[in-house]
Amino acid sequence: MLKWFRTWLQEWASRVQQKEIEKLLEQGRRLKAQVHESNGGAPIQLTAEERLRLDAMRKEIDPEILKKIDLLAEGE
Repeated sequence: MLKWFRTWLQEWASRVQQKEIEKLLEQGRRLKAQVHESNGGAPIQLTAEERLRLDAMRKEIDPEILKKIDLLAEGE
């Protein structure tokens, strides 16, 4: 019985987490569009300090998730 409950709990947590990820990705897309529009279509210019902070945060995130996020993709 405990094995079934543990499996059910893991699946439930995974579904909740996936929904949250999808919600955050959509929010990121909306924010990216707003920034793009408000910046006149020009790329976002980051300072050296901002780039270092982003790199530090990026190291803590799974590379597969980073590919999905792609908020500051070059050339957009």
